Parts: sequence; C-alpha cells; structure tokens
Amino acid sequence: MATTSDLDCLIIGYNDVPFSQQWNRVSNRGARDPERLMFMRDHLLFDGERLPYMDVMNKVLHRAGKMDENVYIHGGETPNLAAHYLANYLLRHGFSAECTSLFGCEQDRIRDILQTRRPRAVAITTTYYIIPNPVVEITRFIREVLPETTIVVGGPLVGNLLKDLEKDELSEVLAWMDADVYINESQGEWTLTQVAAALRDGGDLKDVPNLLLPTGAGDFKLTRIKAEANVLDECAIDWSMFGDSLGPTVHTRTARSCAFKCSFCDYPIRAGALTLASVETVERELRQLDRMGVKQMVFIDDTFNVPGPRFKELCRMMARNDFGFQWYSFFRAGTARDEETYNLMAESKCRAVFLGIEAGDDGILRNMSKVATLDRYRVGIERLHARGIDTFASFISGFPGETEKTVQNTIDFINEVGPTFWRTEPWWYNHRAPVQKQAAEFGLSGREYNWRHNTMDINGAVDACHALFDQVTNSLWMPGYNFDFWALPYLLGKGLEMPDIIEFHRLARQIMDYNDRPGAGPAPEIVDRMYHVFDNAPRITGKYRPPAGREAVPALAA
Repeated sequence: MATTSDLDCLIIGYNDVPFSQQWNRVSNRGARDPERLMFMRDHLLFDGERLPYMDVMNKVLHRAGKMDENVYIHGGETPNLAAHYLANYLLRHGFSAECTSLFGCEQDRIRDILQTRRPRAVAITTTYYIIPNPVVEITRFIREVLPETTIVVGGPLVGNLLKDLEKDELSEVLAWMDADVYINESQGEWTLTQVAAALRDGGDLKDVPNLLLPTGAGDFKLTRIKAEANVLDECAIDWSMFGDSLGPTVHTRTARSCAFKCSFCDYPIRAGALTLASVETVERELRQLDRMGVKQMVFIDDTFNVPGPRFKELCRMMARNDFGFQWYSFFRAGTARDEETYNLMAESKCRAVFLGIEAGDDGILRNMSKVATLDRYRVGIERLHARGIDTFASFISGFPGETEKTVQNTIDFINEVGPTFWRTEPWWYNHRAPVQKQAAEFGLSGREYNWRHNTMDINGAVDACHALFDQVTNSLWMPGYNFDFWALPYLLGKGLEMPDIIEFHRLARQIMDYNDRPGAGPAPEIVDRMYHVFDNAPRITGKYRPPAGREAVPALAA
C-alpha cells in the first residue's frame, strides 16, 4: 500500500495489555489456574480498588502531593530499546524514522505522526509478547487513523507463531492481527530496511527476503530466506539522534543471544551464537549517554558477566571513566567465582542485579542444565550484598524432577540467602526448548500451562507457588505485570530511594494477603503507612499522562 509521505517508518514500542483486560480474562477461573495465580500476585486490592503495583505507586504519590494529578509514572517511559535500536538502524541507512516507547501513553503523539507525516510503514515490535492481543490493539488504532499505511510486524512473536501453529490456525491469527507484512527473521533490522526501500522506491515486497505476506484470501506467501548477521559494533545506537527525550534511565545491550543452553529456554536457539560488541564500542556509547545526563544504566544482555574477562574489562572501563550513572544487569552468579569480579562491580557503581536462579535444589538445577550450584549462588549473593548491591532472584516451580521436597528446599534456600526481592512462576512447557528432547525420560506430556511429568503436574506447580509465597519470609515478593526488576532503575531515576521502595514492597506483601478476600482488609495503619511511604520523596515529573479510556477493576469477589 503506497502513501505520499515524508516519513519512511514509524516504529511503535511496547503495549501493555490493560489491567482490566487481564482481570476479565482470568478472574473467573479456578484458584488453581496458573494464570489466575500470577494475576492475583501481580496487583493489590488497595483502599477499595484493584491496582497493579505501579498504579498503587501513582495513587500514593498523588495523595502525598509528590506529583501533579496529570503526571503518570510507568516503566515504559524509559526509552524502548527495540524501537530506538530500529529507528537508529534505519536512520544510519538513509531512511527517515520516528519511534515511540509506550503505545498506551503515547497515542496522541502516534496519532499526530500518522496524520501529519503519513509514514509509508508502521513497524510494531513484539519483544515481550507471547500472545497477539497487544499487536491487535495497535493495528486497529493504525487502521482507524491511517488505513493506507503498510503495517509491519516483526520480532519473536512472529517466529513463535510460525513454529507453533498449523497453517489454518496461523492464517486466522494473522488475519486477526491485520498487518500487511510480517518479518520472519530473529534479527530483522536489515529486512526492515529492505521493506522500507521497496515502499519508498515502488519495489515489490515479494522480492524482499524473510517476509510472510498475507494474500488476502485466507492464505499467505513466504518469501525466500536470507539469514542476517548484523555486526553489533556497526549497529551501536547514536543516542544524540533522539534529542533530549531520553530521561534519566536508559537500556542498552552489549551482546546478542546467550552463552548458556538452559533446558527450559529456547532463546539461544532463536538468537543464534553469542555475539559481542567490543569494549571500545560500549565505551563510546556510555560516554555519550553520560554526557546526556543518564543516571541509571540498564544492560539487558542475558549474560552480561560472560565471558568473565570481558566483563571485568567492561567494569574497569566504567570505573576508569567514573560515569555519573549506576548500572543494572542480569548476572550469572554461578560463573563469578573470584572476589575481584565483585570488587570491580562495586567500583563501577553496580546498584542491583537480576539473578536467574530458577531452583533452590541442586538436582533440579542439573535437570535444567544450569551451569551453577547452590553453593555458588550462596557465595555470590553474600558477596553482592556485602558490597551494597541489591538482588532480585527469579524461580520456576514445577520443572521436571520437582517434588514437595525440592519445593521445600527452594523455600529454605530463599530464606537462607535472603535476596532483596524474589518471584516464582509455574513452569511453562515450551516445546521449542531443549527439554523437549528429554520428554520420554521425564514422562512429559501436554504443553504450555497444561502439562504433567513423572513427579508433578501443573496443579502441583500452582500449589508449589502458593507454598513459596506463604513460607518465604526473608525476601520481598516482586510482581511481573507492569513492574518487575526493571522498574527499580526507572523509579530510582525518578528520584525515589531504595529503602522506600523496599518498604513499599514490604507493606504491599501484607496487603496482598487480602486480594482474595474482598470485604476484609489489612489493618488501617498498614494502609496509612503505605500512603506515607514516599513522604520524603522529591517532586516527581514525567512526560506521560494517566491513560484515558481504560476500564477500572472493581473490588469484587475474586
């Protein structure tokens, strides 16, 4: 579809599914439904309203007079890395591009760009999506405002749908998503430039590789495959292209893919071999961000501290530059065995790390093909905390080999080592992950959240999550919806202090016990203390306004 335009491509970042939509989808399910389980741990029934954690923070900060009523904090205010990376790639290759980070809060800007600049293409990223719903909401909006533009959808959702669905079902899902072009490549940035060139120059999209093109007759055509191997040193983002809109917290990456092959995860299969940017490239980017006033730097690499020697050089580089930011990352504590690593992290201003521990039992760790032991985790967490580095530990409940005994081992482990924050989720059986090769060995059947194996089924995994939630007392629960570990650098960038954020989570944990008990509630002094938890916070500003038109969730019986 051609359109007269001065803009080659608008890239739209993340779209969080409305909380009310989540509620409507899972609230009537049974107490042992895994999605309902996680939903009930992702929000609070607070002062008569069901609200996700970030909205509780908004309510508390507004009540404390720390924000104007038209200011709304949301982790998506942090520049969306996928959208900015793709816009940077297009700009570097001679195309005009704009990007937005959060669809829900930037609809007015998106509408303005669609109406005034009439982009030839609108690209939708799908980095965090496992279902098409967020994409559908975006495509409907675009069709209403600029129906003649070409909608392009790329990212992991496309590849997963191709692998998981039979042709007829895939055709139905693609018709529902209603895009014109789907990019079928795990990287995809080069392919996007070829789509943009074809639309600008009047070329035929059928000649562009790595595409899935709906034919309009309930069918689709796959174009030829041409594997991409983009060089990270040549793709580093020039953040100056985005002016003064970055804010105090920025995400970046220094690597692509993962060095490990955990049996529950298919990411290394999709992303290919581990690829690294040079330390010199990373240093140039960080110097630029430091000059632009960034205060909280987030590295999203799955294995930031692997290889170990490179990680030490990165830390030395950051310490040598004495940057004005603190930093955050995933961290493989099982591979960091020497004191020097932890000393360098502290010297380079590491503030907090995400630990994918997954299990508190050595047997389960072996089943997961984790290159780690509990003893290494114990030492790692102790060394991190001794240097003032906070930790978030994630766990999976129900992986093959899980029993009541291994669940208790995990409870005991968390209480022993005391990560600052923690979360567990029921295991999601992914047939694309390496564990599928061991299906017969483990007695595995089913898929996704409907499975069983030799030692447990999904109901047992839900029970395990309940047991952990009830019995872990030496760490603070952190929700996933619209929050997660990555909310910490965002909130600290807004001027909140870690002790107050920790106290917020401590109070939230007490309030959460009443999520399934409407009509009951925490002691009034708990609610009052929550309203005063940020009394010492500075005045908070932001570019987002409370999203309009999103349905409230009442405090009805759950």
